[in-house]
Amino acid sequence: MTVPASDDRVQYIGRTYDSDNGVIFSHPGVTVRASFWGDALRMRLNDAGLGGATGTNFFDVVIDGAEPKLLEVRRSQSFYELATDLTEGLHTVELMKRTESSVGYSEFVALEVHGEPREPPARPELKMEFIGDSITCGYGNDVTVFPRPPPWSAPTFTSKNENHRRTYGWLTAQRLGAESVHICYSGRGMYRNLDASRVGRVPDIYELAVPDHPVAWDFSGESPDVIVINAGTNDTFAGSGTAEYLPDETAFKAAYRAFLGRLRTLHPRAHIICTMGTMTDGYKEAEGIGMPAVESVHVGHWLTELVAERNQQGDARVYRHVMAVQDPAIDGVGEDWHPSAGTHAKMAEALGRFIEDVVRP
Repeated sequence: MTVPASDDRVQYIGRTYDSDNGVIFSHPGVTVRASFWGDALRMRLNDAGLGGATGTNFFDVVIDGAEPKLLEVRRSQSFYELATDLTEGLHTVELMKRTESSVGYSEFVALEVHGEPREPPARPELKMEFIGDSITCGYGNDVTVFPRPPPWSAPTFTSKNENHRRTYGWLTAQRLGAESVHICYSGRGMYRNLDASRVGRVPDIYELAVPDHPVAWDFSGESPDVIVINAGTNDTFAGSGTAEYLPDETAFKAAYRAFLGRLRTLHPRAHIICTMGTMTDGYKEAEGIGMPAVESVHVGHWLTELVAERNQQGDARVYRHVMAVQDPAIDGVGEDWHPSAGTHAKMAEALGRFIEDVVRP
């Protein structure tokens, strides 16, 4: 029995939009869920990934809550077996995108059930939203290497090693029994991106259903209870070799301040946590000979000041959470010096305790 993507018995968690053929999504962590009575199922999926080491999308397939199985998808293939030879009965399937938008978007078309569809699983009451960059995406976190003396360098990005299920956001939500939505893109910042461009920044992609697609996200649905913003790393790191090596305090604060205002307008009762890390705490010194008037800045301190500003204006539901900078000697690093799975687990532990002890949603 064919169950089209538009069927109400197919449940989506995360940002999507309807297409002529199905449902399109690209963010990591977007999940498709369904229940069925039967013994097998497959899916129809059109994928836009270009293939290769950096352009291949991967999914986790979970049947009846078992350990996830890795599924590699290709733009040349439309049908994928998800489960065969099950004991005839009631089953659930969960399909989660592991890879981020830069790898490519996917179009879910249908499930084909050897049996009949049933109503989808109940959803958790607590809703969380994680907004950020490559760290929130889980860039390279399925690899753990320990740095050696130069000229050693960390391995570079491969999409297979981006595992959203091992990110701090996913783990924090699981700890709290929450449903989570993740809106993130590698290299993006609050006022400037890692490449110093100022288009497609974190506030820009927040307005879209899918980054780089001209489809606005519909905010009329249920608001999240807790929003975590982990941004500022790329604002800090950008500008190498240029006159704008140090991030601009006025520009950063103006962009972040406007984004907080936008979030509060959209989600009047949400708890908003502002954090940053763990690749840097935001401190950066000027480079080169002939130091400028400002010799160093600290983006992390700017975050603290922005949160204090909101609190002084009467918004008590905005919080500053300070993440510890990663320790590669103890926990290793992932690809391109990103946090390893061990670091993500520590981030989730600290953030989870902060939400339980301070935020208490």
